[in-house]
Amino acid sequence: MELPISFDDALKEWERFEEYLVQARYAVRNNKTGVPQERDMSQVLLRVSKQFKHPEVGKALVHGKIITATPFLMNGGNPYTRRAGYYSCYPLGDVEDSTEAIFAMERDLVSIFQHAGGGGIDVSKIRPKGTIVDNGQGLASGPVSFAKGFSHLSARISQGGKRRGALMIQADWDIKDVQEFITFKGDNPGQYTGCNVSLNVTDEKFWDNEALVDLVAEYIWKSGDPGLLFTAKSLANTPVPAKHNPVYSNPCGEYLSTKDTACNLLTVCLPKCLAADKGKYLDQVFEAARLAAIAGNEILELGGFPPIERIRKNTLKFRPIGIGFTGLHYAMNHFDVSYADEHEAPLFAKATQLALMLGSMQGSLDYGEFVKADAKRKKLSPQEWNMGYVDKIDSEAAAFIESDMPDKETWRKRAGNLFATLRKLGGLYNSVTTSQAPTGSISQLMRVSCTGVEPYFSMIQRRRVKDVDDSWKEFTLVPLEFYQYDEEKLDWVAGQTAHKIEPYQQIRILEACQAFNHTAVSKTINLPADTTVAEIKKILQYARKSNLKGVTMFRDSSMEGVLSAHGGKAESSCEFCDLDVRSGSTYKFRGPAPLYITANRGPQGHVREVFLNTTKSGSTLHGMSEALGRVISVALQHDYRLVGKIARTLEDISSDGAWISGSLGRVFSIPAALAKVLDKSAENEVDADPEPYVEPSAYSSCPACGKLSLRRSGGCNQCVSCGYSSC
Repeated sequence: MELPISFDDALKEWERFEEYLVQARYAVRNNKTGVPQERDMSQVLLRVSKQFKHPEVGKALVHGKIITATPFLMNGGNPYTRRAGYYSCYPLGDVEDSTEAIFAMERDLVSIFQHAGGGGIDVSKIRPKGTIVDNGQGLASGPVSFAKGFSHLSARISQGGKRRGALMIQADWDIKDVQEFITFKGDNPGQYTGCNVSLNVTDEKFWDNEALVDLVAEYIWKSGDPGLLFTAKSLANTPVPAKHNPVYSNPCGEYLSTKDTACNLLTVCLPKCLAADKGKYLDQVFEAARLAAIAGNEILELGGFPPIERIRKNTLKFRPIGIGFTGLHYAMNHFDVSYADEHEAPLFAKATQLALMLGSMQGSLDYGEFVKADAKRKKLSPQEWNMGYVDKIDSEAAAFIESDMPDKETWRKRAGNLFATLRKLGGLYNSVTTSQAPTGSISQLMRVSCTGVEPYFSMIQRRRVKDVDDSWKEFTLVPLEFYQYDEEKLDWVAGQTAHKIEPYQQIRILEACQAFNHTAVSKTINLPADTTVAEIKKILQYARKSNLKGVTMFRDSSMEGVLSAHGGKAESSCEFCDLDVRSGSTYKFRGPAPLYITANRGPQGHVREVFLNTTKSGSTLHGMSEALGRVISVALQHDYRLVGKIARTLEDISSDGAWISGSLGRVFSIPAALAKVLDKSAENEVDADPEPYVEPSAYSSCPACGKLSLRRSGGCNQCVSCGYSSC
């Protein structure tokens, strides 16, 4: 394939996009005028780097080898803000069953959103709908009614005034109102976009309830919600002892930990760790993760908590940090490993994750020594770790080093020394050190197109965004590394983009990363539009047998639809075929040029394609007419219910001529003639009154451009029209 612009032009586009993103979200603003005072990422990184005492951390930040989470980029070293939140997310745990507790939680969420963070809550304890209250004088409205209110709250309050709120709402699978909890987002498309919804699979008995699993699969098919959280795996696969109940999630599902703790995330940029051979690359990942862990500890010392005392106390008690990476697919390309390779890709991801985990754990120990060397600083005590988990990852790391790591002696020594010290201390100076976030905008600030663990979504991104001065800007973002590839390698990469990577391979990559991750991995499993409910059930079972702590899926162009009992397929999905069965009618119009319009119906009798022919082949009129028919055919093959909406759009278009049909009468343009044909053909459908088209339920209104094009991507909400992201 050929790239659309030159390298110099691609670089300029990334620089323009960086300037937009920095000024819209990250820049310190003049406290009188609100005008951004920083223009590019180098200025932002220079500002935040000055907040760290460890000399190597500042250098790593300035060079883009590591990066903090968005809240610290916005607020670290900002002399003007009164809401200096430094942390991305806050799992708040159970909402207690009282009006006072519910509204106290709302108040806490507002404070967290204002301090640039997102929240996670669990509504399992709220009494079921219809329960008698007030000595028999009233009935409870149930947990879902309050979940809806929490969602609206999140949609209304922005994070730090610069991005919308983010919220996860969890509930146990066996609550009485579970069906309403599963369905409330999908049954109300676009109404509850302020939250992600996840079901806690607390027991294997969940899988025995086939009707419930079917319902979950159906609503994943419809809208992408709910996700599943495998809480038993969370308890067994974390350094945090089970007595602290580390099963509460942040909005994107990558931070599963004790309630009322701040999610202190940092990211290693894998493209900045690349070297000529894999061994040196993994060494660089280890070192970057070590420095990121030191940086995370320094951020904890700087404070930056919302004014909620229990969160400050709990966070400083457990000292969680979450080191992840971005640019995994970029790194795979560098070493000629295909993201689609069932064997090599998971091994590469697992090696990268092991290097990152060991580096972050070493950084936790090194920070403790760094503090000891400073007489003015309070000494730290090691956190208690779950020794059963320590034994497990020690054994798994040793086995992987022997089988798949280069420079085995180096890694044996690193892992051996680290685990020996860990056992001697009873833990590290942080309760957890790794967490894989979706990264989003911070990856793009580092000019990484394949964010987090995701493959490239597409080879070229075209984004339209609203600038701080309310003007619209358009960007063509081509990954800069592609200019190093020859045409053959570009074609090779094009075969590995998001919708060409089958879902089971996506889970294999996630599972490889989860093996050496203390919390969880955030990635939405991307599914093609024609995925069926039955196929989603199979993927759920596959995820169940994996070591993942949760799973979220999104079917592209998810939309409101009626499901049939035939293998779980959507009624409309059978018409995503090649129309091997066609029937239709041709209508002749007399006018400035003879016009023939044919409307063909598919095997179920719905209008699925149209052809326009003016008989003047090669003319502009002929070409435009043919193009109009092709574009409308694409829309109708996507969803036959669009036929009425298309006709209403075309019917009032006029021109300087008139066309006459014996059966359809006079019209004043070719588009109006097509509208007549569509209406007439729709009258003759087998289903004479097809349900009207509704906007895709997985899409909602974008706060930046106002279009119904906001969709979930990797735990964040992103607009496919203008490029807005909530992360």
